[in-house]
Amino acid sequence: MHRNLEAEIESTRKELMTIAGQKGLASIETLKISEVLDRLINEYNSRERIPGQLEGVEN
Repeated sequence: MHRNLEAEIESTRKELMTIAGQKGLASIETLKISEVLDRLINEYNSRERIPGQLEGVEN
């Protein structure tokens, strides 16, 4: 399942680059895809955390 999320992130990133190149960085379409990419990356990062590790505290 982790690989599927990585593939989805990469696909969405490519889509973002294409749309941003065509419509500009401030277009509604670009912003919507950027939000989707942010959510995917946040989900990926939350799965990467080590159980029991405190955020912001170095071991």
